[in-house]
Amino acid sequence: AMHRDDFARRGLSASAQTALPFDVNGADVLLLDDVLYTGRTIRAVLNELFDFGRPACVRLAVLVDRGGRELPVAADFAATTLALPDTQLLALARADDGAFSLKVEDNT
Repeated sequence: AMHRDDFARRGLSASAQTALPFDVNGADVLLLDDVLYTGRTIRAVLNELFDFGRPACVRLAVLVDRGGRELPVAADFAATTLALPDTQLLALARADDGAFSLKVEDNT
């Protein structure tokens, strides 16, 4: 997915307007992400979410918390934590059989 924090890196592209199938006002919302790193993606999602209303509670669940935060964002639930230098990234891949895997790659 592309969020507002990606514009500088990927450029602007045509995208559909976000639509939510529920009323955000007063709702308990659980955000899910694969890798939590700088916090910029979560900030962009929160900005978009609050455009739709004011939830009662927003929680964050991630597969991997790799540290390196640039913003005050923390996961409420993380399957694992993994410290990586800025020169490496985690790539999420999906095999033909539907299985997911995470691979450490050099960020070049």
